[in-house]
Amino acid sequence: MGFVFLLLEVLTPGVVFVFFGLGSWVIMLALLAIPLPASFQWIGFIVASALFLVFLRRHLTLLFNKIEKGRTDSLKEPMVANQYIGKEIAVISEITPEKPGLVELNGTNWQARSASKVQVGAMVRIIELEGLTLWVEPL
Repeated sequence: MGFVFLLLEVLTPGVVFVFFGLGSWVIMLALLAIPLPASFQWIGFIVASALFLVFLRRHLTLLFNKIEKGRTDSLKEPMVANQYIGKEIAVISEITPEKPGLVELNGTNWQARSASKVQVGAMVRIIELEGLTLWVEPL
């Protein structure tokens, strides 16, 4: 059961299921030492999961957010950003200063923003990479 909860944690956003997985592991380890009736197993599972949730959620959320931030920060590295800056690409969804549109880069759709309005089919040049959004200017 612990593996199921850990798998659910990987497949869903947020940090919740890992605590139920840890709670089930604690009960499994307790059962190796002491045979417990089913009612005590359920109570132990609920208590262990709640304790893990209360005491570890903040720490794990900070850890996962730091890891995720590291992934997006790598896009800001000059070496990564430089491979996109200056490329000329086509607009596939209208871009306005108020509303981002879409552009196609290397066969993939990217969200794009521009200081001016750009029509579908127009060619633009990438001037900046901000996270996963390309800032473009019309040619």
